[in-house]
Amino acid sequence: MKFKVIACNVLGRELSYLKKRSENTLDISWFHMEMHEDARKLRKAIQQEIDRTEDSGAGYDAILLGYGLCASATAGLTTRSLPLVIPRAHDCITLCLGSKPRYEQLFEEIPGCLWYTANWINCTDMPTPETEARMIREFEEDDYDEDDIEYLMEHLGPRKKYRNAAYIEMPFFDQSRYHEIAKAAADFYGWGYHEIPGDLGLLERMLAGEWDAKEFLVLQPGETMEQSPDEEELMRVAEPDD
Repeated sequence: MKFKVIACNVLGRELSYLKKRSENTLDISWFHMEMHEDARKLRKAIQQEIDRTEDSGAGYDAILLGYGLCASATAGLTTRSLPLVIPRAHDCITLCLGSKPRYEQLFEEIPGCLWYTANWINCTDMPTPETEARMIREFEEDDYDEDDIEYLMEHLGPRKKYRNAAYIEMPFFDQSRYHEIAKAAADFYGWGYHEIPGDLGLLERMLAGEWDAKEFLVLQPGETMEQSPDEEELMRVAEPDD
């Protein structure tokens, strides 16, 4: 089978590793994590890549998304000629933990948690003592006074949003320096710290073409995805307009 994969670059190591192990032919296009800052912009970019894929005549059997719902950024996506496969996941954390039930279990066990992986640390400005110091310097350069900076860091920074940090250890790649970065952030912000084994099973099943309806929404040509009010279902095929 030949699949087009459209994915966030925070899954770069994971998907590249699985690509080498896959029996299927995988062609991957990446979008930067920063595009999550604007859900409409991300949705438009993914849809454009879907359209280019369908127009390419490259003989793909399906298009696979390395995204979950991602703040509804993937809601509204559609295809014209190929199946579109979307994991039933809120975001990339589920894809790194291996299943939606495990994601839900860990979110109950570790409330208010900020999740770290090696790839997230490399690809994004995860909260660390260094990123906080840089934010403060930027506010100082913009002539904010000390009281304003303290207020902004307290209310816009990560201190009030989270109570825990968890580092997801990927089974194929890990280095002590990434543990240390996540642990240093937890210590700096006064959060609890956890180390959680990662699981590539959900991504592996997607790339293998094992699309159980409980784990994946498979859109057929002409169908459109929408967010479902059913938390268990999470996403569904949109009803056609009258």
